[in-house]
Amino acid sequence: MIVVTLDQLPVQDALAVGQTSGMDEFLDRCAAQVDNHTANEAAKAFALTLDGLFERQLCRWAHAHGAKAGSMETALPACVRIGGLDLVAAGMADDIKELHLVANVVRHGEGRSCKELQGIAPLLWDSPSLDYYDLAPAPTPASDMLRIRAGDILRYARVIGRFWGHVDPLPMAVLDPPY
Repeated sequence: MIVVTLDQLPVQDALAVGQTSGMDEFLDRCAAQVDNHTANEAAKAFALTLDGLFERQLCRWAHAHGAKAGSMETALPACVRIGGLDLVAAGMADDIKELHLVANVVRHGEGRSCKELQGIAPLLWDSPSLDYYDLAPAPTPASDMLRIRAGDILRYARVIGRFWGHVDPLPMAVLDPPY
């Protein structure tokens, strides 16, 4: 559903700037800007939703196994311990951490999470095709220029599926979901 929704949002590869030849061209450029901002905000909302859902699942699972957990910071280590999983060895640690930092930046804006995310995932601020501009006056907060693309959302969804597959004690657990 997320991929279908993101695929239906029009995104322009590059935004034209500068003087226009008339009102129609100006309005087309404005529409392209709005389309790109809307698609990015939708992707941010999906990242926030995935992180919130994952955190809630972790807390429930930890409680079901007798652990006290009320946040991602307490639930994830508890579930890793319960499931006997090494997140680094399984190649999940970086994507889980990135997702949670993205959610914090989307939720809170500037701050510790934004600085940390910029350090570990600078490509989330990269816009080589110039498809995203902030037209507001004054300096733009870094958190406003965070770019989440459909591929990032797929990577986050996949790592959540992989996590649950790896801690699933039942035979035939899906370890590598095909998202």
